[in-house]
Amino acid sequence: METSIKCVKYTLFLFNLLFSLSGLFLIITGGVVQGAYSQYLDFLGDAFFSTPVFLIIVGCIIFFVAFFGCCGAIKENHCMTLTFAILLGVIFLMEIGAGIAAYKLKGQVNDLLYNNMEMGMQNYNQSGYDGVTHTWDGIQHELNCCGTEEYQDWSNVTFSSGSNVPDSCCLSDIVGCGLGVLNLTPSEAAMKIHTEGCLDIFSVKIKSNIGAVGGLGIGIGFFQLCGMIFALYLANTIKKEYETV
Repeated sequence: METSIKCVKYTLFLFNLLFSLSGLFLIITGGVVQGAYSQYLDFLGDAFFSTPVFLIIVGCIIFFVAFFGCCGAIKENHCMTLTFAILLGVIFLMEIGAGIAAYKLKGQVNDLLYNNMEMGMQNYNQSGYDGVTHTWDGIQHELNCCGTEEYQDWSNVTFSSGSNVPDSCCLSDIVGCGLGVLNLTPSEAAMKIHTEGCLDIFSVKIKSNIGAVGGLGIGIGFFQLCGMIFALYLANTIKKEYETV
């Protein structure tokens, strides 16, 4: 029995070390996603950023819980080990919830982006909407695209005056290169600007990252479920040992 307790105890201790690393990984992942897409806040909205923030919070909680679990395992304290198992169970449910929310958000990406991008185009280069303007210029320049679904989308925007597109659509970084582009034929326009819309390119990029974040949360959650089972077994074994003494 003593050998069995030691085996479980040190296995749980090793699990806690891995938990700490998974917590750090969640914090880094949440921070990277938050930082990488913060410039697209006008398109993505607060719903998208709630998931990486949630991962950062859970990662911080894991650090605290892992320390609690280490103390309980080494000291063979029934109360601390049981509390650790319960906390792991709560974190497991939180991460599964975050993963499900991420996958649910994945199915709403196209509609979310389309509505926000169309709304943003109407405010492009308008007074008081510098953020929207920078967001549109950034995404068009970075993804080599123009407009929401195609470059002609700019024809219905006040900024274009029916004939212009932003310079960020251009193949080359030249001031004023977008002037008069909407008056050209599609083949002529393609020689000056990127004609493909940004919606499809950006949505594929967002969906792949949402899927990765959701999968990460669920994967780590099931890993922690194994730790919870070990902790419950150790807590039960410790309790039985005290009762026989």
